[in-house]
Amino acid sequence: MNVVNEIEDVLQQEQELLLSGNYAGLEALIRRKSGLVKRLSETRPNVPGEAYAQLARRASQNEAMLGAAQRGLQSALAQLRQLAAAEEQSTYSREGKRRFLSPQPSSIMEKY
Repeated sequence: MNVVNEIEDVLQQEQELLLSGNYAGLEALIRRKSGLVKRLSETRPNVPGEAYAQLARRASQNEAMLGAAQRGLQSALAQLRQLAAAEEQSTYSREGKRRFLSPQPSSIMEKY
């Protein structure tokens, strides 16, 4: 398998991981991809310009998906931090009445 095909394979695997939400294998793939790109730039095989363009398009698509995943994770983390920092967590019923999700401080009974 030549280096261009190897990069295509890595980009496909990367895309599959991003689409599945299974981010565990991304770090190893990114290291592998970096090594392959370095090898490609050093060896400069006789590769048609369209092959480079295809690799660039695919890499850009993956980059956009990775950015979206990162923003989603950051948003979820921010919401979790907000929930953890809230003193009282509440919601509203269908009737519009406030309902507490956790016990109110005044309703907690302690044993001594």
